[in-house]
Amino acid sequence: MQFKDAAYIILKKAGQPLHYKEIAARAMEAGLLETLGRTPEATMGSLLYTDTINPDSRFRRGDERGTFALKIMVSSNIQQQIENIQLQFQKDLRKQLLNMHPQKFEELIRLLLEQMGFEETKTTPYHNDKGVDVRGVLRSNPLSVVKVAIQAKRWTANVGAGVVRDLRGSLKVADSEQGLIITPSDFSTGAKEEAQASGKTPIRLINGNQLVDLLIQYNVGVKKEEYVVPTIDNEYWTEVLGVALVELEPPVKSPKKEKAPVQVQIAFPVNIQASHRDHIYQAQLMNLKGVVRWNGQDFETPSSAAKAVAVDWKSVNGWDFWHFKDPETGKLEKIGKLRKS
Repeated sequence: MQFKDAAYIILKKAGQPLHYKEIAARAMEAGLLETLGRTPEATMGSLLYTDTINPDSRFRRGDERGTFALKIMVSSNIQQQIENIQLQFQKDLRKQLLNMHPQKFEELIRLLLEQMGFEETKTTPYHNDKGVDVRGVLRSNPLSVVKVAIQAKRWTANVGAGVVRDLRGSLKVADSEQGLIITPSDFSTGAKEEAQASGKTPIRLINGNQLVDLLIQYNVGVKKEEYVVPTIDNEYWTEVLGVALVELEPPVKSPKKEKAPVQVQIAFPVNIQASHRDHIYQAQLMNLKGVVRWNGQDFETPSSAAKAVAVDWKSVNGWDFWHFKDPETGKLEKIGKLRKS
């Protein structure tokens, strides 16, 4: 997985800004980073700092030096809808690629290469192309010029090793130094091994998933639409206005599916506890209104008490944060369960 994709997953799970070293450490611990250099933390920091300059970046820089967070924190329901739309869009785009005429597919690849910075791009005659569909020149700097020969295989089946060998054999005839094969499908194991065979000119392979990502990234045949979704600015209400946020009740389920609440007989005050950053905090729930006594102080709501503990969190639902021991089962339960009894 790429560093930025791993950072997105870690920050989404954390729900708060993290230092890039912490992001890299959690990503490695979760097995999200497969290939690592000697300094993965430095690589993570460099990539995130650079990415936040991009207006389309998924990340923003945190208030503290070296920290990063997701640019938009949306509800899990909205986020799930967005991810479903993105997945469906990727499927639709790949289906469109597979249904294109091969000649039109070659033209699409040429246009994509131009958007990626290739110069002098051109498609070869559709017939008698001598194993090369598109040619282009890539200039990484004024002193470095690379001629690239591209095979655009609009196949539904996997591309095999023979295509890789044919393109490598055509490089000299096509006056090119590097070879690139692009397909909306995928490559066989033999093709992948042949592309990186020792002692031979490497051939770069781009499969359907990578091609879709490139089309989206460079806006080729793709338009991006933005929709404004209002959300409550928790920090504004609490920090600027000094107003406690109203704790929202969970959505009411259908009476047909809702189970009868478990009756829990509890005498107040109730001993409660919470775990935060590997430390257990003990408190008391004084009544069902939510008054919590912690560290010698009474808090009007479980959330205000939870925020006093988790000072590094911007917001927290205290009814989920604090737990009590169910006298019948002996298990720890969220204190929110007591409001339903």
